[in-house]
Amino acid sequence: MNLTKIDYHMHTSYSDGEMSLPQLLEALEGNVNVCGVTDHFELNHSCSIEFTKNYLNAFGAFKESAKRHGITAHLGVETGLGKSGILLPFMTGEIEYIIASLHRVPLEEASSEEYWEAYKSIISENARRGGFQILGHVEGYLPIQPFLDRDPGFDKKREIERQIIHKHFTPDWYSHLAKDLEANDIALEIHEPSETPRLEVLDIMKRSGVVFSFGTDSHKPEQVSKRSYLKKAIQELDLKESDFLDIETIKSKI
Repeated sequence: MNLTKIDYHMHTSYSDGEMSLPQLLEALEGNVNVCGVTDHFELNHSCSIEFTKNYLNAFGAFKESAKRHGITAHLGVETGLGKSGILLPFMTGEIEYIIASLHRVPLEEASSEEYWEAYKSIISENARRGGFQILGHVEGYLPIQPFLDRDPGFDKKREIERQIIHKHFTPDWYSHLAKDLEANDIALEIHEPSETPRLEVLDIMKRSGVVFSFGTDSHKPEQVSKRSYLKKAIQELDLKESDFLDIETIKSKI
């Protein structure tokens, strides 16, 4: 497995992405050898896909085309996390793996401290409960909307996130989280667009035996080729193939 040629987190125009499946295939060529399409499949998500015959047939055609180009394609989903578990509408045999990300904290009129404690609590409870294969962007694309009166733009959001994670997401919390992730065979996502989690967090996870997944979380063709943070993590932490999730090994467990 070429670690810089995997991508298990991408969205198409079937959910909130801008790429059709043929456009995604074009973007993958030369950049990715093993991929996963993970459109949103989440209760009360405005862009959640429907597992219709048309969707599955379209993915099947994409998978065959990808194979002819030397690319292995898997069908995953990205769902949400709630207090009582993952927010998957239902399970179907076509799903090969699940990325679970916390997109919304169900709190109103909460202080910053209360809000991020609730965020961490939901993450921790779901890591102990299991039922998914990848914990998505735990330090990136945080649900900071309740604290914004306008959209400050991509870069400013990432700056706000960095301030939050340094204040609220402690090494001690990650050490406890790592034990639950490792015990339930849940991989932690290295999230390219937000350049998270921090290297020190990845180090905690590696030393605890947690494996990693990688995702560009691509919504546009130009995002598919991004690999700078992944390459930095591999180099700084001396990551090997054994440190990464192999979808083929978990398909039979779904």
